[in-house]
Amino acid sequence: MTAPRRGRWWSARAAAAVGLACFTLSPLLPLLTRYWPACAPLERAATLWFDLHCERDPARTLSIAAVPLAVCARCTGIYFGVGLAALVRWPTLSPRALRLWVGIGAALMLLDVELEERGLHGSWPALRLLTGVLLAYPLGAGLGAWLARAPAAEPAQSP
Repeated sequence: MTAPRRGRWWSARAAAAVGLACFTLSPLLPLLTRYWPACAPLERAATLWFDLHCERDPARTLSIAAVPLAVCARCTGIYFGVGLAALVRWPTLSPRALRLWVGIGAALMLLDVELEERGLHGSWPALRLLTGVLLAYPLGAGLGAWLARAPAAEPAQSP
């Protein structure tokens, strides 16, 4: 691989890693804004994204130092699960195993939603966090493995 192409490859991977870190830590934006008010515009912008996919019910939201996180416990689990797995990059899953894990994670999440909806258990933040992590973890592991993988060597050119 030529030096300019290798440099672009590493730049793209570095940008993806920074983006992944920002994605993973984004539920912590309210905490960051509390102690560094200059981040308020960033939190307001992220709120537009969070509103698209999370109900953000205060009763289902975890708090750190009395500051509610930006998304509910389940979404926090998804964000943290992707980031943790990308960092750990374990286990390496075949496409079939990845589909199976995601399917089981989704089934457990839907079961929790249904049981809560029917009143068979309350809103348990720890369970919501766990189901989010279980769903997202295998996707993060694959993403982390992809970010760590070296580029394939270019085929030798004949004269």
